[in-house]
Amino acid sequence: MLRTVAASCALAATLAHSAPPASEEHVGINAERGDPARWYVPADTPRLKYETLAKEARAALGEAMKECHANRASRTSCETQARAQYRRDLDDARRETQGARDSKPR
Repeated sequence: MLRTVAASCALAATLAHSAPPASEEHVGINAERGDPARWYVPADTPRLKYETLAKEARAALGEAMKECHANRASRTSCETQARAQYRRDLDDARRETQGARDSKPR
């Protein structure tokens, strides 16, 4: 009887640790493939830099809106503030890329 219990415990332990969890397996596979090449394309022109900054501003707006929707009590004022920040981010991006364009030698 004791041998049977010990054998079934050993079998259960072996089966429990035979396969890694899905998250560990996923990380291992992606680590071998590497990062996408698009992550390493430089934003070396004012237009590409602006597009990158605008994309980041849109992502920040989306995150802020998600947070606003979770808080029903102050949703309207939260959304107003989020949109105002988005406009400020775009204005900053325009100024930054405009300055780079103006200082560029012709």
